[in-house]
Amino acid sequence: MDAIVNRDDVARMRPLERKALLDEIAAMVTAGELQIGDAARILRSGVLGLDRQAFAQVVRLSERAVAKLEDDPHANPTLDTLKRVFAPFGGAVTLVFPQVEDAESLGEDRRQRRAAILGALAKSRRRRIRPKR
Repeated sequence: MDAIVNRDDVARMRPLERKALLDEIAAMVTAGELQIGDAARILRSGVLGLDRQAFAQVVRLSERAVAKLEDDPHANPTLDTLKRVFAPFGGAVTLVFPQVEDAESLGEDRRQRRAAILGALAKSRRRRIRPKR
């Protein structure tokens, strides 16, 4: 996989490769390597190739709600918002207790996939909303 997750790369993936990408993003959120808003941004822009306005229309949320989720590290979205945001990808909001993984146990393909996800995030990151003091 290239160093950047983009719509064209994702479109060329086989179904199992796309599933592995989605699973890796979920694992990175669970491990604390990605925030939930970062995952939403990567999926919206990299997988669907949609801007915020179009995505907000698809998931029936306000553009402001999508922006807040993606940009504010202290956002506190409702379960309904999370369900709507992740539904286009087959995602569900659940309670999961993660398995403990040793970083060295990750295969080279998973390390590369994680690097690509983080690279995509760095390229798509907007200025974050500063928390109120």
